[in-house]
Amino acid sequence: MSDHFRYSLYAATALAAFAQAAPAFAQATEEAQAAGGVGEIVVTAQKRAQNLQDVPISVTAFDDKAIKEAGFTNSLSIGDQVPNLEIKTFGGVPNIFIRGVGNNDFNASSIGPISIYRDDVVVASTGSQIFSLFDLERIEVVRGPQGTLFGKNTTGGAIQFFSKLPGDVFEGNARAGYGRFDLFEAEAAASLPLADGLSLRVAGIVRRRDGEKTNLFTGEDAINVDEAAARAILRWRPTDDTDVRLSVGGGRDRSDYLENKPVGTINGADLFGYSDPFPDNSNILNFNGESRNYSDNVFVNLNIAQSFGDFTFKSISGYDKSDVDNRVDVDGGTKRVDEITFLTDAEQVTQEFQLAYDGGPLNAIGGLYYFQEDLDADSNADLLGELTFAQGALPLITRATRKNRAYAIFGQATYAIIPTLRVTLGGRYTIDKVRATHRADLVSGFFDANIADGAPVPLVPFAALRDTFKSFSWRIGADVDVTDDILAYASVDRGFKAGGFNIGIITSVAERTQVDPEYLTSYEIGLKSTLFDRRLRLNLSAFYYDYTDLQVLSVNRQAGSAVPTLGLDNAADATIKGIEVEATAVPTDWLDLGLNLGILDAKYKNYLSGAIDPVTGNPRDFSGNRLPGAPKFTLSTFAQVTVPLGRFETRWRAEYNYTGKKYYNNAESDLISSGEGYGLLNLRVAFADPDQGWELAAWAKNVTGKAYIVDATDTSGFGFVPRYYGERATYGAEFSVRF
Repeated sequence: MSDHFRYSLYAATALAAFAQAAPAFAQATEEAQAAGGVGEIVVTAQKRAQNLQDVPISVTAFDDKAIKEAGFTNSLSIGDQVPNLEIKTFGGVPNIFIRGVGNNDFNASSIGPISIYRDDVVVASTGSQIFSLFDLERIEVVRGPQGTLFGKNTTGGAIQFFSKLPGDVFEGNARAGYGRFDLFEAEAAASLPLADGLSLRVAGIVRRRDGEKTNLFTGEDAINVDEAAARAILRWRPTDDTDVRLSVGGGRDRSDYLENKPVGTINGADLFGYSDPFPDNSNILNFNGESRNYSDNVFVNLNIAQSFGDFTFKSISGYDKSDVDNRVDVDGGTKRVDEITFLTDAEQVTQEFQLAYDGGPLNAIGGLYYFQEDLDADSNADLLGELTFAQGALPLITRATRKNRAYAIFGQATYAIIPTLRVTLGGRYTIDKVRATHRADLVSGFFDANIADGAPVPLVPFAALRDTFKSFSWRIGADVDVTDDILAYASVDRGFKAGGFNIGIITSVAERTQVDPEYLTSYEIGLKSTLFDRRLRLNLSAFYYDYTDLQVLSVNRQAGSAVPTLGLDNAADATIKGIEVEATAVPTDWLDLGLNLGILDAKYKNYLSGAIDPVTGNPRDFSGNRLPGAPKFTLSTFAQVTVPLGRFETRWRAEYNYTGKKYYNNAESDLISSGEGYGLLNLRVAFADPDQGWELAAWAKNVTGKAYIVDATDTSGFGFVPRYYGERATYGAEFSVRF
C-alpha cells in the first residue's frame, strides 16, 4: 500500500469520525424523524426490503426529498453525489464507471458493465438508459459485482430507479420552475383511488431550455434542451398477500448534442488548418455540422407478487423499445473532418420468476431469468469530407444488427448460524447467445447534395457473426452484529460482462473482432454503524478487485493513415483497490451535515495495446496506466440549516463536489483527460409551509462558473482532440405544492 493511499485512509477515517457525512439517503421513518437524528433507510439491493444498515453490500440511496434538493434531472445526473461513480456520454451512449469499472465505447452496439434498472426491470439498450427523473420513491446505487442476483453486465454494479406507487387516498404534487437560459420545468403526479384495492398513479414532466453555449458559426444558441416524459402505474391489491402492478411510460427527447471545443494537434490546428478562435472560452463553440440528440422510448412493466406464508412468488415482466437519432460534429469546427450520425432502434423483452423464503434463521431466494434484445445500430460517418472521394474522403455507411438471447438460473441464501452471525452463499449460471450482422460501405456523394450517390464500395464486407457464452457468477459472504448498532461484513464476489463483437464504426475486417466475457473477482470488507443515539450514520468499505480479460476499446493510430483504427479485444488485466466513506450526521435538530469520500487506485496490470509507437515501431505498452474514468479522489459534501419561522421554515443548503483528475483513454494522455481536478459549488434556499405543503425555492449550480472537461477522445489522426465541457453557472427558482 502506497503512502498516499495509507494517508488517505487515515484522513477518511478521521473525517468520518467527526461526523461529516455522505449522501446515503432514503426512506426515513416517521418514528426516527420524531425522535431526532438520522432515520432508517430501506433498500432492496438484495431483492428484498431491508434496512440499509443490515445490508452487507456497499449501497448509496436517495429518497424523494434528497432527489429534489440535489436537483437531479435525468438518470445520468447523479454521478457527483456517489463515491467512486463517474458518468459521461459520447455519441449518445452513456459511459458509466463505478470504482473504475466501466464502458469507454461510443458505439450504440457497445455493452457496459454497469446495469440500469427501472422498477426492477433492466434497461439494457443505451438508447433507453438516459431518461428524465420525476416522481421517484428512491434511487439506489449498488457498488461491486452483482452477478448473483442481477446477472450479466453488472461487473461494476447496478443503478436502480424506483417510481412512487399509487396510494389508497387521493393525493399528489406539482412543481413549476424557471431559470437561466429560459429554463422551464413543470411536473405533476397524482394517486387516484379507483375501487377497493385498486388505484392509479399518473405522473409527467416537461423540461426545456435554450442553449447555455453559443455557436459562433451560426450565431445561435447551442446545446438546447427539450425533454418530456410520462408514466402511469395501475396497482391492484385484492388481499394483503397479492400485489399486482402494471406500469406504462415513455419519454421524448429533442435536445441538442453536447458539442465540443477542439484542440488542434498540428501546430495548434487540425488536418485542414482550422483552429478554435476562442480556445480559452468554453462557452463559445464554432461548429458547422448539425447537432441533435433525439430519442423516443416506451416501456411496459408487469410485476405480480403473491405471498404464501413464509414464501413469496414474484413474476417481473418487462418490455422496452427505443429509437435514437444522434448527429455529432466530432471535429467541432467549420470544416467537414469528422461528422457522424448514429441511428439506433432497440427492442427488449425480459421475464423473471422469483421464489423467496423468509422464515427463522434462513432467508433465501431463487429464480429463472430470460432476456431478449433486438438491436439495429447504423451510422453514417462523414470522414475527411473536405476532400473529394478520389482524394481520400471516407463517406462511411455502417449497418449492424444484434440479436441477444440470455437464460439464467440463480439462487442466494443467508443463514444465521447464531442470531448475530450470518453467512451467505449464492450462484448464477447464464447462457448468453449472440447473433450479429455487420457491413461498412463507402458511398461517394452520400453527404453532398450536389453529387449523385455512387455505387456502394464495400470497405468491410458483410458478415454474419454468432457465438454462445456460458458463465457462472457467485457470492460468498459473512456479516456479524458487533453491537446492536454496528455491522461488520466481508465478501467475495464474482461477476462477468457478456462477450460479443465489435460491430461499430470500423474501416477494416481486422477491427471486427470477437471478445469473450470479462471477469471480475471482488474482495470487500465493510462496516455499517449508527452511533451517538442515531446522530451519526457512518459506513465504511475497502475493496480489492482482480479484473481479468478486460474488453478494451482502443483508438489506435497506425503509420501512414489519418483515420484511426478502433480495436476491441480482451487485451488487458487490471487491479483495483479503494476505500469509501459514507456518513450522515444530525448534530442538532436544525443542522444536517454530509460528506462522502472515494479513494481509488485502478491500473492496468498488463496491457500491450494495438497502437504503434511512432518512434520504435512497436506496440505501445499501457501496463501500469490508470483506467479511464477512475479519478484517484472524489469528494462530496453538504450542509443544510433549517430555521423555523412560526408555522413556516427556511432551509439553507450548500453542496461542494470535487472530482480528481481523470483520463478518458488508455494511454494516460494529458490532452485526453479532464486536465485537472475540479470542484463545483451548488446552493439552494427554500421557504416552506410544511402544514400546507407548499415550498418556494431558489437554486444555483456551479456558482463559481467553473469550466471543466467532462469528456475527450483521441482523434489526433485528424489533427485535433475534441474536448467536451460541463454546464456553466445556472440558477433558477421553483414553486412546488403537495395536495
